[in-house]
Amino acid sequence: MKSSSAKANIIDAITLEKLNLIQNKTLQSVICYLWLNQVNPKETIDVIDAVEFQFTDNTNIVLSGNESQEGIQVIEYNFDEQKAYLEKEFNGKIKIYRVVANNTEMWKNVINTKLERIRLTKDQESDNYLCDEIVFEFENQEMRLIQIHPIDGLILDYYEEI
Repeated sequence: MKSSSAKANIIDAITLEKLNLIQNKTLQSVICYLWLNQVNPKETIDVIDAVEFQFTDNTNIVLSGNESQEGIQVIEYNFDEQKAYLEKEFNGKIKIYRVVANNTEMWKNVINTKLERIRLTKDQESDNYLCDEIVFEFENQEMRLIQIHPIDGLILDYYEEI
């Protein structure tokens, strides 16, 4: 039997460390890697496979779903390799696009703004942090929520405290 620390929604040490390192950095750019699934021509599906946050000190972090799609993790992402793999594996039925999201309503108010704090939820049983959602809190009081869904991929949204 697996211990609770092996649960798929407990954050891994590398992701926790890298999230900690981006606190107090200034966000320069947000890049979304979108999958466009046309396996069924009558039902095109698009999902955010990964999101890259670039900072003014030339560092970056790429977040994506873990293997079970129950949590978010930091990954190394090679767009060209991923694009070639999907093209070959799915005969062009699944395509991937790199979209700079800086000027979207979601991100334009936090570009060139310091990311003051990362918020995670703690598992009450194990006292470990969960990786099913991450909140970015910026110095201008704006907050963004990153969640994972097993079918819909990454979900990016506004976050407001209730």
